[in-house]
Amino acid sequence: MRSKRSHAHSGRRIASVAVTASLALTPAAPAAAVGAGPLPEVATLDPSAIDLADFTGLEQQIAPYLANLARLANSVNDDSATNYGYITCNCWRTGQGPSDARVMENVLTLAYFYTADRPWNPYHRDAALRARFEAGLRFLLGTQNADGSFPQGGGDVHSRAATGFALELYAIMLELLDADGTLDPALVSSLTDAMRRASTWFLENEEVWGPRGAQFANQVAGGLVGISRLLRRFDDPALRARFEQRLADHERISQSEAGFFRDGTVAHRYSLEVEAEDLAGWADPATRATIDRMQTRYLDWAQYNLLYDQRLDGYFINTAIDSRHRGWNYASELPIGSNNLWGSVIPQARAYSATREEMDERRSAFAAAGWQTSVAPLIAPTWAYLDPSIIRDVALREEHYPTAAERRSAIGTLRPYAGAPYTEHRADTVTGQQFVFAKRPSYVIGMGFGKHVNTQYGFWDNQRFGLSYLYDPKLGVVVQGQNAPQIGAPRTRPVDAELSWGTGWTAADGVHFDAYDQSVPTFFRDGSPVDPATVGGLDPLEIRYAAAGSPVSKSVTLGDRLQVRVEAGSGQFFERIPLVLEKGDTLQWIGDGTVAAPGSPATAENATGLVVNRDGRSVEIRWTGAGAATLWPSAFPVADGNRTLQVLDLKATGRLAYDIRIVDDACPGSDERAQVFIGNRDTGVANPDDGTGCTVADHLRAGEQWESHAAFVSHATKTVTALAREGVLTRHDAARLVVAAARSDVGRDLVTAAPSQTSVVAGQELAVRISGRNIAAVTLSGSCLAGDAGASGPGEVKVAIRETMLPGSCRITAETLHDTGTTEIDTFEVRIVPDAQGVVFRDSFSSAAATSEAWSAVDGVWTVTGGVYRQQDTTRTGWKSVVDDLQIADGSVETGVDFRTLATSTAFGGIQVRTAKPGDAYTQSGYMVYLRSNGSVDIFRAGTGVIATASGTAVTGPTTLRVELRGAEIRAFVGADPAPRVTVTDPNPINGPGYVQLVTGRAAVDFDNVRVTAPLT
Repeated sequence: MRSKRSHAHSGRRIASVAVTASLALTPAAPAAAVGAGPLPEVATLDPSAIDLADFTGLEQQIAPYLANLARLANSVNDDSATNYGYITCNCWRTGQGPSDARVMENVLTLAYFYTADRPWNPYHRDAALRARFEAGLRFLLGTQNADGSFPQGGGDVHSRAATGFALELYAIMLELLDADGTLDPALVSSLTDAMRRASTWFLENEEVWGPRGAQFANQVAGGLVGISRLLRRFDDPALRARFEQRLADHERISQSEAGFFRDGTVAHRYSLEVEAEDLAGWADPATRATIDRMQTRYLDWAQYNLLYDQRLDGYFINTAIDSRHRGWNYASELPIGSNNLWGSVIPQARAYSATREEMDERRSAFAAAGWQTSVAPLIAPTWAYLDPSIIRDVALREEHYPTAAERRSAIGTLRPYAGAPYTEHRADTVTGQQFVFAKRPSYVIGMGFGKHVNTQYGFWDNQRFGLSYLYDPKLGVVVQGQNAPQIGAPRTRPVDAELSWGTGWTAADGVHFDAYDQSVPTFFRDGSPVDPATVGGLDPLEIRYAAAGSPVSKSVTLGDRLQVRVEAGSGQFFERIPLVLEKGDTLQWIGDGTVAAPGSPATAENATGLVVNRDGRSVEIRWTGAGAATLWPSAFPVADGNRTLQVLDLKATGRLAYDIRIVDDACPGSDERAQVFIGNRDTGVANPDDGTGCTVADHLRAGEQWESHAAFVSHATKTVTALAREGVLTRHDAARLVVAAARSDVGRDLVTAAPSQTSVVAGQELAVRISGRNIAAVTLSGSCLAGDAGASGPGEVKVAIRETMLPGSCRITAETLHDTGTTEIDTFEVRIVPDAQGVVFRDSFSSAAATSEAWSAVDGVWTVTGGVYRQQDTTRTGWKSVVDDLQIADGSVETGVDFRTLATSTAFGGIQVRTAKPGDAYTQSGYMVYLRSNGSVDIFRAGTGVIATASGTAVTGPTTLRVELRGAEIRAFVGADPAPRVTVTDPNPINGPGYVQLVTGRAAVDFDNVRVTAPLT
């Protein structure tokens, strides 16, 4: 399977040297014979000879490919004894071997640069490049099976994927070779014959068209696209007839009636980044209508699953129902098809991509900035992932990006964003899965139902069913259930790792969620069974469902409000609602009136609801039957870090009912008491709503802090006078409120809060003296505190400074509730300073809230569990979490390391230092010092690779890794050993302050007791 990735992936940077004279335009040389011995080296590029203005916009993306070309070509094996012509670079299909034909797909890259007659390309018809390209092509052709298929290794001897993508890529390669005309005609003929045999196998074999092939629509599409380019070359009526039959089969088998392309089942990324991309290159006019019809149906489905956020100008993705990619929940841009070519055919496709104006601006900036700024940083990441589909896209030459006006117009056609109310039911007969999408005046909802399906990797457990998302055209997605963040059923993982929107309960084998697997739902209207396909518009559709073997059943009604009812007999359960919050959102409990701080844990025992307000528009969740409500922050990344997940758990026994709606409300969490209160005194004046969601009490703001008592009385006088003028109050009641305000103690300075010291070390206690009168209760709060502290009267209050606080000033607030019911707020500042050892940051991970305040998980799955910071995803190298707002140049970074699961023998855990930007990969900036379980320690320099390594005693349990930085010198210590495990002096050091990150490579690692010191003396 293949998915396009950006050029930001990891890899090693190569040094540039001057280009040799042999890179001038030269006549084609005779091809080297198979196994004829060493091949000439392709000269390394001299970037000073390259003018970025010579690249077209499309071509700009292959500038880093140009820089890597010599290294790629020179990795073609010219040892006649073993695999002559094999591309050994490990820069595509990493970890595969000569038995995998997909490794060889970069012969297209070699062919492109050999044939490209462009002013920026010194490799055009280069003799050395030709020799290595031909050797690689001969090796590739030698991997083809007698039946025409290509192998993918790992036992996949007759591979659907390898053959399909070979047809797509090498059809384009043949066109390049035809236009150039200098390659050995016999070799071109051999390639043509190979593609004919591959086409025949692909159109006939059960591997492609049987049950297995039906699960991988993107692979089948790639082969069909390739054949669509080859038909004219073959001029074979019988092959064309069979091709047209198979295209009809592909439409019938590979596309669900629901609209998605089947890759197992729903797989957004494969559909968008592979199938839709491939189909955009369709080259057979006679069958084009079929392809257009398929893509139109797919985009109709996509509009309910790609949800436009006008504040971010990007798209939230209905990730819960995605079976193949974990955690892909947002994309700032979604070009539909290679080079966004579907935008020229289907207007809706113009909604998702960058605009023509944006692309022109980016491309102009790219050219103007020059090689060192625009290209050099991309060379190493591109080397790590030389995706030949990028070359394919450039070879297509055509592109279509909409104007800004066209994009706005296309966004306006998306039903969730701009359309009228609807109820859409979609079903897939192959998997039995069903989906419901609905829009009501106060919300938009997406739901999915069914069971997981088997794919090539066995049992996929990514999908989550039931409630998927809650969306508002003005606010964007406000509730987003995630799919599985890691392999394993919920009962096998920590309860807080499950981020679906659903119901959880505890059984003997752990915590279960109804989102994991469900039976077929039943549908009702007005209490009677109904065919959901007949329900439309504003009909109040009720959906009843339960997980298999679950003690919990659920009912969801799509009415004016979203109504959810959960029944569990006498059993205990909890409802999990993952809220998507934006910085600046306010959260207020309904019932007890307290405010919850976004990003911090909070519990309400007696609340009956929660209001999330964003710029005057509110998400109201109101419930009955909940014993306690808890809010807790998740570190799981959402919307590229532009949103956060704040999870709401509602605990209940027997029954829970909750409703959700989204409304305009100028005063969320209003004071809705019948009379106006100032403090705890009932003024006896009625408290009506003014029509905007604000009551008279809301306007008076008597519960807020005021500069002085006179300021409050002045405000109250002006406010009630205006309300009387508008008819909300009578003049008599307005006068009564002015008198009540004057008699109150609102704004009077009755209390003093004074710290015992002006500076304190993070993790220590601070004493605060509270003095004054009329004190009923006082609460101390501040961003540097581990938690709020309080007292019921005057005296000394001790507060704990948060362990993860960085040096700097911190404002602490003392909020006093007077015994008259009014509030006074006093503030003072303390300074956080390093300790005697120079420690400027520490985290023992005893508090998930403190860690979430101090760290940003960039990728991977990071949780605070049992007093450690655990990264659990072993599928990739380079998962990282960064300490926010902390940069050091010299000093030390220390962490405990405990390996839990190792996916490979080279898996590691480590520390990244002097990182230029938070979240940079270790290949992009700074140094990474990493430890393997065998005891070896490597120091990796971005842009260079490993600059030092040393072996040591194998790691068999928790240990410590410490990195010391002194200018160009880097030392790494392991455990209690006083001697460094490895020391290196970088002759070209990366200097200056940089960010500190924890990093893993194909390992699940527990980190603990992180300490960062100031510069060493």
